Amino acid sequence: MRRQYIFITFLFLIVSPSLLYSQHAYESFGKNRIQYKTFDWQYLSSENFDLYYYDARRKVATETIQFLEEEFDRITDMIGYPPYMKTKVFLYNSISDLQQSNIGLNRDHVNNEGETLFVKPYVEVAHPGNLADFKEELLLKLSTLLVNEMMFGGSLKDMFQNAVLLNLPEWFVYGASRYVAKGWDGEMDDFIRQLARSRKFSKALRMTGPNAALVGQSLWNYIVEKYGRSSISNILNYTRVIRNEQRSIMITLGVNFKTLVNDWQMYYLDINQKVEDSYILPSDSARISKSHKKTVVFTTVKVSPDGQYIAYAENDRGKYVVKVRPVNSDRETTILHGGNKVIRQDIDFEVPLISWAEPNVLGVIGKRQGKYVFWLYDLSTKSKLPRELDQFSNVRSFDFSGNGRLAILSADLAGQNDLFLISSRRDRTRRLTSDIFDDLDPSFIPNSNSIVFSSNRTNDTVNVVQKNYGEINKNFNLFTFNLDTTENVVNRLTNTLSNDYYPFALDENTYFYLSDQRGIINLFKFNRESSIYSQVTNFSSNIKEYDIDTYNKSLALVLSKNLSEDIFLLKNFNLDKQIFTPATRRIEVRQAKIITERRSKEVPQVRSIKDLIDSRLRETQDSIEFQIPADTIRSRVDIVIPAQNDSINTDNYVFEKPERADSLIALSPPDDVVKTDDYVFEDEVVKRNQPSESF
Repeated sequence: MRRQYIFITFLFLIVSPSLLYSQHAYESFGKNRIQYKTFDWQYLSSENFDLYYYDARRKVATETIQFLEEEFDRITDMIGYPPYMKTKVFLYNSISDLQQSNIGLNRDHVNNEGETLFVKPYVEVAHPGNLADFKEELLLKLSTLLVNEMMFGGSLKDMFQNAVLLNLPEWFVYGASRYVAKGWDGEMDDFIRQLARSRKFSKALRMTGPNAALVGQSLWNYIVEKYGRSSISNILNYTRVIRNEQRSIMITLGVNFKTLVNDWQMYYLDINQKVEDSYILPSDSARISKSHKKTVVFTTVKVSPDGQYIAYAENDRGKYVVKVRPVNSDRETTILHGGNKVIRQDIDFEVPLISWAEPNVLGVIGKRQGKYVFWLYDLSTKSKLPRELDQFSNVRSFDFSGNGRLAILSADLAGQNDLFLISSRRDRTRRLTSDIFDDLDPSFIPNSNSIVFSSNRTNDTVNVVQKNYGEINKNFNLFTFNLDTTENVVNRLTNTLSNDYYPFALDENTYFYLSDQRGIINLFKFNRESSIYSQVTNFSSNIKEYDIDTYNKSLALVLSKNLSEDIFLLKNFNLDKQIFTPATRRIEVRQAKIITERRSKEVPQVRSIKDLIDSRLRETQDSIEFQIPADTIRSRVDIVIPAQNDSINTDNYVFEKPERADSLIALSPPDDVVKTDDYVFEDEVVKRNQPSESF
């Protein structure tokens, strides 16, 4: 008996350290990310979602959960799978806030019933700073979660039932998620167009990461275009049952997988042949960016006002640098750097932002310790003048006035994207717009007190209340806004079904901008006097960023060539070119769907035979009359904003005394007027601690 007792005691001493270790493994020590703020979570609940948010974002959270509920049936019907439990959604104010989150790092992989969970049972979404991208991000994260849960299951019991599915290729799962969320979008179209020109097309299904998702999205798109949308749910559900994606495709579509892949490749090769006949790529001799890693993204490129320097920013998985080089030399100088590389986290590729205030002064907006910082870098003295912009959750773009004293920002405040006017030297901010619509890419019009920007607004007023995210227009057009007027009139420049953005004003009548009107993002020009636009470039790859050097007549742009993103500088570029290119297959399909949807919404009316004959005669008469193409000439439409009591003049402008240092003051009468060329703010400025000049 004593020996048995000793044996049991000895066995306990051997096993107990492992027990202690296994209990300690669930502690959070050593698994915390660096945090610069605390998150006081609150939540809303609906039929299918529990949404968690923090700060004063209840309005955004309410609109978000309503949008998710509206899209829930569409997504679940498309994939043929309704989840068994509510989906938890964690909403972050920005990507930098999401990168500080500890949610999931120390999560117990066990549910209430003691089953081990293998699929992350929640969605984390960061607000990107504008509503259009926010909706896309919500749909992508939700569809990814549901497809993974459908394929792999959320518990150990489901995992055993679908054990073989662990070998599913990335293109199958993440490609389906992207297609459900985005459909046939421009990013996928541009990627597959470049892939079809390369030798990697035959090995495309072996790709991993984001490229695998784009390849899969294109394959699912081909299946839908040829076999119908119901094929998605049929293939996914058969895959759950027979545990083999290739066999499920053969059973559902009636073709073997090898034949499907060959047909998919031929489909995109055929539709891209028309692109190859009408579009070109910049020559390698025009490339000015040096060799770099494939993970590097060029966030922006800007040419100095005198045409002597070109500045650009690189972002490599969250770590960024800002470089400046002479136009006629390849000697680069790094003036700023910051950020940190992240692994398996979302990355804000909009940072950093740059714009020239003067020929030798470059403005940079970046992030440090989770907050936006605005620097003015003097190339002559190599000094940096910093200022915090901590009132904004996201800053998407900015531009300086002609004298460099003022800057116009497109920024997100409390979950709403609007335009803000700030002083470049002092701590003053004035809000210009305040509504749910996105106002992006603002820039000053030379020799005027007006700005031009891109927006998806459709209403006559700026301060309109729109409660439904789903009803917001998906198309962006160009608008001008006169700062020096008591009428506060917004003038519509373009009125298309495409996305027009990144406007560059040559003068009050000539505007350059990017547009995907033909299916590939290229440079267009709009003449305000004639209301006629024309296509200037015909590159076969989407232009992501650009700037025009009016001094040397050069065009700087960022685009991908052979699946590699680079900066190109086209010297002696003819900005008066007029090019016509045919629409891509994606645009043709989209236009056909729009027409079909409009006809389906029309209510058929019962008419007499006489009315039918009269209508046919009128149609015959109308058809022989000369019609101006709708996509060639655009009339100018004035959209009126409610008049305020004051006016804004960039040459005679003064900011009001703030109630507090970070307050955003709406339009109201200024106390006095001071010229911007001799600009002095009030002495009663509220002092705040400014950041240091180094990172």
